[in-house]
Amino acid sequence: MAPSENKNRLSGKMEACAATVSNVLVSVTIVLYNKNIFQHFGYPGAVTLSAIHSVFSFVALSTAAAWGVFSPGRIKTSDLLRQSFIWSLSVSFDLLSLKFNSVGFFQVAKLSMLPFAAMLSYLLYKDRVSTNIVLCLGLLTIGIGVVTVTDVQVNFSGCVYSAIAVLSAVLNQVLAKQVMKDNDLTSTQYTHMLSLPSGIILMIMGPPVDKYSTGVWPFEWLADHWSPGLLFGFGMTSVLGVLVSITAYWTIKATSPVSYQVAGQVKNSLIIFLGFLLFGYPLHTKNMAGILVAISGAAAYVYLKVLEQRANQGKSLLVATRTGSRETLPPGSSTGSACRMHMLESSASPPPSPSSYVDRNHSFERQNNEPQP
Repeated sequence: MAPSENKNRLSGKMEACAATVSNVLVSVTIVLYNKNIFQHFGYPGAVTLSAIHSVFSFVALSTAAAWGVFSPGRIKTSDLLRQSFIWSLSVSFDLLSLKFNSVGFFQVAKLSMLPFAAMLSYLLYKDRVSTNIVLCLGLLTIGIGVVTVTDVQVNFSGCVYSAIAVLSAVLNQVLAKQVMKDNDLTSTQYTHMLSLPSGIILMIMGPPVDKYSTGVWPFEWLADHWSPGLLFGFGMTSVLGVLVSITAYWTIKATSPVSYQVAGQVKNSLIIFLGFLLFGYPLHTKNMAGILVAISGAAAYVYLKVLEQRANQGKSLLVATRTGSRETLPPGSSTGSACRMHMLESSASPPPSPSSYVDRNHSFERQNNEPQP
C-alpha cells in the first residue's frame, strides 16, 4: 500500500474520531448545562430559554449564510408556519421535560421515540418491522415503564411535558422529511428558515406558558435574580446548541449514519450516569434496572438496524457483469462511493434542536435513522 494511501486512511480515522468525540461531548454537555440552569440557578423560564436559543440559532446561521457557507432556501408559507409551530412545541416542551424531570427519566423518555416512530411509520406508510425489532421495542417500552413508576422525582406535569415533547418531535421528523423534499431544502436551510419564526412564536408563548407551569413570570424573576453566571449559561447553551448541529453532521460525514446511531447510545449512557453523579439523584435498584433494560432495548434495536443496513447495502452493491453473472464491487469503487453518498443525502434531516440535545438519531425508519433537532 502506498504511503499516501496510509496517510489518507490515518487522516480519515483521526477525523472520524475527532468528530465523534466532539459530538458526544457537546451533546452531553448541553443537556447537563441546561439542567444546571434550572436546578442550580433556579431559572423558571424553560420555554423562554428555548426562544433565546432559537433566535441565537437564526443569528448564527444567518451569519454563516452571509459568509457563503450555504445559500438560504425558500419554503412555502403554509409549510413554514406549520413546521415552525411544531418545531416550537418540540423544543419548548423538551426543555420543560428536562426542567420538571430527573435527567435519567428525561433521557430514557426520549427513547420512546423509537416505538412511536415505528408505529407512525406503519400507520402512514404500512411499513412493517421484523419480529426481532418488535421484541427490542417491547423491551425498551418495558424499561421506560419501570423507570416511570420507580423514579422518585416523577410527577404528572413532567410526564405530560415529556409526552408532548416526544410526540411533537416524532411528528416534526415525519413532516420535515416531506417538506424538505417538496421545497428542495437541505437540513441547514430548513433549520435556518424555521429558527426565526419559531423564535418569535416561543417569545410570544414562552412567558405565559412559563408563568402557568411555575407561577413566576421569567423576565420578572430574571430582573431580581440575574447573575453573570446565569447570563453566561444562556450564552453557553445557545452556542452549544449550534455546535450540536455542526458536530452531528460532521460525524455523519466523517463516519456513517450507523456510527452516529452507535454514538447515540454512548450519549444516552453518559447523560444518565452524569445526571445521577452531578445532581445527586438517589440510586434505587428498580430504577437503575429499568434504565438498563431501556438502554439494552435501544442498543439491541440499533444493532439490528446496523445488520439490516449492511445487508441492504451489500445487495445494492451487486451489479450485472457483461457475462450476465453478478459480482460485488469493492468498497473503493465509484459505485460503492455513490451508494454511501446516497445513504447520507437521502437520510439528511434537520439538526438536533438548539434548545437541548434531543437524541434524534432515532429517526424515522424510512430515512436510515439520522439525526433531526
